[in-house]
Amino acid sequence: MFFFPYRLDANTHRWPVFTLLICILCAFIYWQQYSVDREYFQALKMFCTRDLSKRELAWLNRVPTERRGNNCNFLLESIRETGNADAEIERLAGLTRPIKLFVSDQENRAHVERQLTDIYRKFERDVPEPLTRDLVYDPHDLNVIKMFTATFSHGSLMHLVGNLLFFYIFAAAVEMALGSLVFLGFIVVTTLGTSLAYSYSMAGVEGALPTLGLSGVVMAAVAALGVMMPAVRIRCFFWLFVFFRIFRIPALLLAAWYVGWDIYEINRLGNHSYVNYVAHLSGAAMGAMLGIYYLVFRREELEKLQA
Repeated sequence: MFFFPYRLDANTHRWPVFTLLICILCAFIYWQQYSVDREYFQALKMFCTRDLSKRELAWLNRVPTERRGNNCNFLLESIRETGNADAEIERLAGLTRPIKLFVSDQENRAHVERQLTDIYRKFERDVPEPLTRDLVYDPHDLNVIKMFTATFSHGSLMHLVGNLLFFYIFAAAVEMALGSLVFLGFIVVTTLGTSLAYSYSMAGVEGALPTLGLSGVVMAAVAALGVMMPAVRIRCFFWLFVFFRIFRIPALLLAAWYVGWDIYEINRLGNHSYVNYVAHLSGAAMGAMLGIYYLVFRREELEKLQA
């Protein structure tokens, strides 16, 4: 069951400049991600199937990993992801089963280290890093630049299209209410706020997943519009199995539905989800607070916008 918004029944009077620019920016970044990451996956596949000899592949298969079978892709990528290749290679060499050519464990480990180092250096030279990995935000690393690069990048085409559709429908009206410059500040604050909220929620959680996507900012715009202009109607497709219909739903009711669904999902799944519900809910909280401020102190501006 899902409500899918596709049109806002309100006259926004002028073009939402920053809303459009953010949509264009996200689309451009995703195109760069797609182009660079496609080259990366092609290079990775060719490296493990063509660039390595059978002897080198046999060496890699001696190294213990969580996966069975051909370790090549998984092993070399896991070494790169540690950020300290030399230390990881040394650790793996100590776990690798010894061979009969060497008498002592020390000689065996040194030989394995040399073999792994030679293969890994070739891997670094021939296989570029994927762009997406450089853009994501690690909740354990408070990197402000990554907070912004992660917010405006996406994991798939469907992820991008879904976020931008929701963002344009809700954020365009919010930009008209706030003015372009205040709206830009709203985007900056929600980007930082949702990232920090995710970091706080993941403190002490080992293996916390990195995050990317505009959805935290989208939920901020959804909640802000729902509070500032609760009665404005949003046209939505509704479907349940084979039942389809179009509804005109008040913004506040739709915002409550989305927030309620996120609360249900985060309680059901906890940290075991690829969706960053913490960013969704923290963004919604910030958007609602902004909406309450405008509803209390700037009501006349909101009434003019809806006239």
